Amino acid sequence: MSSPGSSDRLYSLDAFRGLTMIWMFSEGFGLLVFDGKPGLLGALAAQFEHAAWVGYNAWDLIQPFFMFIVGVAMPIAFAKRDAAGEPWLRQLLHVLRRVVLLIGFGLLARSIQAGKPTLDIINVLAQVSVTYLIAFLLLRFRWTIQLAAACLILIATWAIYTFAGLPDPWAFNNNAGWYLDELILGKHWGPGYVTINFLPSAFSTILGVIAGTLLASALEIPRKARLLLLPGLFMLLAGYALHPFIPVCKRIWTPSFAILSTGWCFLALLAFWYVCDVRGKQAWAKILVMVGANSIFIYLFHEILNRWLHQTANGLAKPLLDLAPTAGTLLIAWALVAFQIWVCVWLYRRRIFFKL
Repeated sequence: MSSPGSSDRLYSLDAFRGLTMIWMFSEGFGLLVFDGKPGLLGALAAQFEHAAWVGYNAWDLIQPFFMFIVGVAMPIAFAKRDAAGEPWLRQLLHVLRRVVLLIGFGLLARSIQAGKPTLDIINVLAQVSVTYLIAFLLLRFRWTIQLAAACLILIATWAIYTFAGLPDPWAFNNNAGWYLDELILGKHWGPGYVTINFLPSAFSTILGVIAGTLLASALEIPRKARLLLLPGLFMLLAGYALHPFIPVCKRIWTPSFAILSTGWCFLALLAFWYVCDVRGKQAWAKILVMVGANSIFIYLFHEILNRWLHQTANGLAKPLLDLAPTAGTLLIAWALVAFQIWVCVWLYRRRIFFKL
């Protein structure tokens, strides 16, 4: 892919990616200190943690956003390779290399966190590597075939859970995904996550490919806007309509959650695209673009160094934490967010971009 800021990139997509990454490494901007408390701050804090099981909070949309953004970028990136005359087999080898690196870096981050070698294939990078490969294999097909494949994946997911012979197909730690991990891996990930999440989450990446192809097309702006808005609203309604039958649950990525979260992806992309690329209002999003330009790097930076950063910050701010725990916690959270943004800005201004 070309350097961020070049003409063949969507400014809106980089901004969308940057917001997603800041949202991820913010860890709630310190607002979790108000978790469980009454009032607006308590309600806001709840949105910065995962739903316990059924239902979803804003925090549950981070991974769908990331997987969707990967899909949106693919038609643009591979169109460049096609234009350069790169054969499909070479592109496939490039994809497989990225898959291996994503899995490897995900395992490295989890092992450093655990302080020992750890086989963890439920982390975001490992999951997105599989959805990326699936989306690539569908990349050259028409959008109707891509959509049909995405829907068939959700139907297959529903069938795996529904016909497993369990009393409640979607029960916590008593579902098909949980038992498959026990049967194949002999372990569970907790709290409730399952390896086959890569299957339904591929829906977001494939729909991202469709959205990216749409934005790169020569269609008129009003039609592009409608083709983002209407499917986005439809998926929101469809996800909620399915909820009584297939509960919305991010931890096992139920089909209803896949559809609902992808609806939010479409609407978020529409908002960024309209403001940044259609209206040309980009200055406000410059920081977001700087962060989004090194998304994999800042993800790994956060995953690997987050504990150390918190320990260091807590040590330095101990007098303030003793005097005013709430204010101290908020100050540390915002300082760490600012520091990680600064790292991305520093890299961007020196044209240093980490790519797989």
